[in-house]
Amino acid sequence: MKYIYLIIFCFLFIKTEIKANTPLKPFEFEISLGGTYGIDKYAGNKQIGPAFALEGRYNFCSNPIDIGMELYGGSTARNYEASNLSNRILSLSAFSDYNFRRGKKFSPFIGIGVGIASYKVVQGYYGDDAVKAIFTPRFGCELFNHIRITAYSRLGYKGYNNIGLSVGYAFGGGKRKD
Repeated sequence: MKYIYLIIFCFLFIKTEIKANTPLKPFEFEISLGGTYGIDKYAGNKQIGPAFALEGRYNFCSNPIDIGMELYGGSTARNYEASNLSNRILSLSAFSDYNFRRGKKFSPFIGIGVGIASYKVVQGYYGDDAVKAIFTPRFGCELFNHIRITAYSRLGYKGYNNIGLSVGYAFGGGKRKD
């Protein structure tokens, strides 16, 4: 029965997507704030850490795909041996998103990003610093062509891997006025 619901759900998304190829302004810039939560088995008790991102995106006019570059700063926080431990991630990643119902008041999206990240212990004394690749799957929704709510996972180095939730505002973008 679950598979029938999944098939119906996918069919509805595909059907609405065919009708929803609304032209958008080609460039947009997003500022987002959020929180992260560690997903590794690592030292200490997990806590919520801060996250901040700046992203520039290009919307293709003929299909519901966008590409962009994101500068991200976040911290995977823990409480370890009666003190706080904060492992910071600074990354630069290339992203691509597929937008369902693009240009509508509620537009879900799913995307993926790859890039390079600097991993550094900024508070506490547990963990190693490194520069490594980062992989970021994400999904979310865009409301009213400007407000973006995004859930993501940043994967790259033990002790720094996390899931997160962010809320952002996209400047530019929106429906193109012909």
